[in-house]
Amino acid sequence: MRNLIPLLPGGWRTLSGLGALLLLFGCGPRPVRIGAVLPLTGGLAAYGQSLERGVLTATHQVNREGGIEGRRLEVLVRDSASDPRQAVEAFRSLILDEKVAVVVGGGSSDEALAMAPLADQYQRVLFSPSASSPKLSQAGDFVFRNWPSDALEGSATADLAAYTLHANRVLLLAERNAYADGLASAFEKRFSTEGRGVDRLDFNAGEAGSEPFLKSALERSRGAQLLYLVGYGPDLLPLIAGLKKEGVDRPMLSVSALAERHFMAKAGRLLDGVVFLGPTYDPDSSSPAVQVFASSYERRYDDVPDIYAAHAYDAVMVLVSVMARDGLSAQDVRKGLLSVKDFQGASGSMSFDARGDVIQTYEACVAEGGRAVPLKSVLDQVLPPMQRRVDELRFGR
Repeated sequence: MRNLIPLLPGGWRTLSGLGALLLLFGCGPRPVRIGAVLPLTGGLAAYGQSLERGVLTATHQVNREGGIEGRRLEVLVRDSASDPRQAVEAFRSLILDEKVAVVVGGGSSDEALAMAPLADQYQRVLFSPSASSPKLSQAGDFVFRNWPSDALEGSATADLAAYTLHANRVLLLAERNAYADGLASAFEKRFSTEGRGVDRLDFNAGEAGSEPFLKSALERSRGAQLLYLVGYGPDLLPLIAGLKKEGVDRPMLSVSALAERHFMAKAGRLLDGVVFLGPTYDPDSSSPAVQVFASSYERRYDDVPDIYAAHAYDAVMVLVSVMARDGLSAQDVRKGLLSVKDFQGASGSMSFDARGDVIQTYEACVAEGGRAVPLKSVLDQVLPPMQRRVDELRFGR
């Protein structure tokens, strides 16, 4: 093989070019392997499938560009079936049986929190592209994420309710899971000052559209000017449908989990007018990082990527960048991630604080015709009617 190298074009003399040649002849260096634990089936499958597409788009792009220092990237994807217990078993298997140093996952906060103790125990990096519970900030030195903490989203939504919409009473309907609790608690803490109050009503998955729960929600909504609906999209949908069917006319705020593109398209007009905050992502952005990602994704899947695919893609890309620069061990990756500053990804610029939390901004959106529209683009059509309705309910006008 050494005798062939001088005969090749200059580009093949690089390490990545040599790696590609060796792979072509079937005797290349061993691939760099990482794991991924995602909810590909079960109640959160819509999110997990989008995350997997983002992971595979990044993997394909990395290998097309020469891999990691000439070594092919291989991602071992495991299905958690939307069950934190299965996520733990998949994580354990990837660490002990496959000997990976890094695992991308979980898709939900419950999954990530369940796996975090093992990441700490075995000192392997757990990097979630979508888990947002504030509890993850204290989950261990090897836990990272590039989806912002719910402490930020919940607080920002409280500010929207209090200072933009001028509400002083909110009915908060929260699903019983780590994701919803993190958001609900952050909202309550921020909103419940200066004489404002929150009436919180929790529900289990599958219960939200039931007649007893809807009756309770309707009764308690009479004392509120706004509704804040917190949970995963598939579980919020029957709640929103039931509330609208019963004629509840309070403005509705919700959460970034609504932003999964296929879910929104399926919900269609049912979500119209619901306002929510989420990490900034624009698939039509002129940013080079967004354009490279979107074109790679669309070539592979003949579809437009959503915010979850973008975050999963970025998770792999920032990990690859760190591994190429700092080394492949879990300790190398951990130290490298802590030094990342302003990494330009499809989901925006990324830096990480000492707790492994990404530093990013949020953007307000409104559901319209089965898609998420930046609120700033329709501000005059959306905000004034919401403000007027809050004032009517608050002051009896």
